[in-house]
Amino acid sequence: MSVLKVILGCALSLLSNAMQGQTTSDCNGAVVLCGDLYQEVNASLNTGDVYEFTGGCNANLEQSSVWYTFTVQADGLLSFVLDPLNPMDDYDWGLFNITSGGCDGIGSQLLSPEMGCNSYGVAAPEPNGATGISTANGGTGDSNGPGNFNGPAFNADLPVLAGDQYALVVMNWTNSLEGYTIDFGQSTASLYDELPPQPDSMWVDCTLSEFGLRFDEPVLLSSVEVEDFELVAPDASVHAFTNVTALDEAGGLASMFSLNIATPVASSGIHGLFLSDASGSVEDNCGNVGEGFVSLDLTLLQPPLSWDTETLVVCPDDQVNMTVNGVVLQPASTAYAYVWIWEDGTGFQVMGNGSGIESAGDGTYTVEMETVPPCYSASASFVVLTEECSLTIPNVITPDNGDALNNAFLVDGLDNWPGSSVRIFNRWGTLLYSSQDFGSTAGWDPKAEEASEGTYWYELRIKRGDEPISIVQESGEIQYPADGNPELVILGSFALFR
Repeated sequence: MSVLKVILGCALSLLSNAMQGQTTSDCNGAVVLCGDLYQEVNASLNTGDVYEFTGGCNANLEQSSVWYTFTVQADGLLSFVLDPLNPMDDYDWGLFNITSGGCDGIGSQLLSPEMGCNSYGVAAPEPNGATGISTANGGTGDSNGPGNFNGPAFNADLPVLAGDQYALVVMNWTNSLEGYTIDFGQSTASLYDELPPQPDSMWVDCTLSEFGLRFDEPVLLSSVEVEDFELVAPDASVHAFTNVTALDEAGGLASMFSLNIATPVASSGIHGLFLSDASGSVEDNCGNVGEGFVSLDLTLLQPPLSWDTETLVVCPDDQVNMTVNGVVLQPASTAYAYVWIWEDGTGFQVMGNGSGIESAGDGTYTVEMETVPPCYSASASFVVLTEECSLTIPNVITPDNGDALNNAFLVDGLDNWPGSSVRIFNRWGTLLYSSQDFGSTAGWDPKAEEASEGTYWYELRIKRGDEPISIVQESGEIQYPADGNPELVILGSFALFR
């Protein structure tokens, strides 16, 4: 990797540090190393905002420090050479595994253990020269110094594992302004991220207007613009977004974002969220340019439809089927989940989870309807009442006889069969009265000029569906079982006396 690319990557890291208001002399403001060679031309002369643990060989002292971090990409051996630009300068260092404990865990061998330390040094006018981790340069052990009587200037190569994150502190004990280089080129482990950040997963709210996006690694907030994203529909039409917001911002980086769509999603199906380079490109902390897309199967959900309470009257020992679509036809484009709850006066019972159930007795049956996935809901109910279902047809009526009783030809119980009709004739076949919904009327109460005493005939058509009917007449009670005919026709006569 060229020096130019490494310097660019580190410049991006320094920008990230500036965004979080911390200096590189603190671990939490560390430079993220993105290449084999790093050059520091202006060495630090301070210890930052936090005085930190720097390793046992440094007597825990922090002096003119700069911190660096990197994440191991592939297993192998870690090796680096820290070489002063002026050989007389004395640089010491400490290395910590911060995978579990982060920067705050440094100083604890349980949280962020010390993995290496070297404070080798000689007295002037002898040059101090390079230090670091390098078996090839005569390195041994994992902690050397202080001075030149407690081990060599280099430690032995360090085995490292992919995914582990390290923090390296370099201290300028001579307070030189001439700087140094750090070269990791001897390492057999892959230490730096050279992979582009990619969309990893996506989610959306119920209205398909606010989308969530997760990258497979944090990206620089300074590189993220709303124009970097577009949603492509199954018909290849493109939706833009109005804004993008980081959900997990930390130190100028974030991996999760919310995006609000500019135009409504018009159809269900597989949609893809793609990265665009319309305003530059999304980049990670090492300058890798984002690429790729993530897809999601979107469903336009229609809320379930409710209705006013439906009252259903049943005959004794009968049951009634209650169905959602029998009252209001639900949108066919959306799947719904149902829960039926029966309140029978003594408590609540869950009765079923289909779109319809059969009654188990009188009471209120409430159905809770919810879209799948659960975004919208509605509820509605049926009230089931049991009533005597036999019909009583009079054989005599006595209008205008002064007792206000039995004045009209009225079929008791017919209101349970809406839409039932009647026609009444005199003995010569003249139609005197008709009704298309006789059960909802007060019956036929003829005046004297309409009908004199005598015998009259009726034709009663009962809209019974598939229910049996019991009819009480002068001759007694007659059972009419269900026969598949939705209408029962009864012919008969009655006498009128005044």
